[in-house]
Amino acid sequence: MNHAGHLLKQKRAEKKYTLEAVSKFVGVSINYISKLEKGESCNPADEVIVKLARTLGLDEDWLFFAFDKIPLSTKKVLKANPTLAKTISEISGNENFTPRQKEEFLSRTISCYKQVSEK
Repeated sequence: MNHAGHLLKQKRAEKKYTLEAVSKFVGVSINYISKLEKGESCNPADEVIVKLARTLGLDEDWLFFAFDKIPLSTKKVLKANPTLAKTISEISGNENFTPRQKEEFLSRTISCYKQVSEK
């Protein structure tokens, strides 16, 4: 079982929801929810992740990350800022940069974000 699947199963149990109840809330089959919990299906649609997060009281962005997907909030920011998206893509794909240099870029970007968001 993968981490996302384990968390889904744990949160469902905490809320005392059956597979059937979660499947109805999310709009997918019982079998599909079971496969997600067992880690047999690891690529749910964005809409399914959003509904699972809301149904189970999980942080939506965290659940996207757990399924190794980009959160909708991040996609929205990248779509609104194509220069940022292009720059991130260029840096991550640039073989001339070492992993350390890429990490430094990310660290500086986070630092700038924190400075701006604190104002």
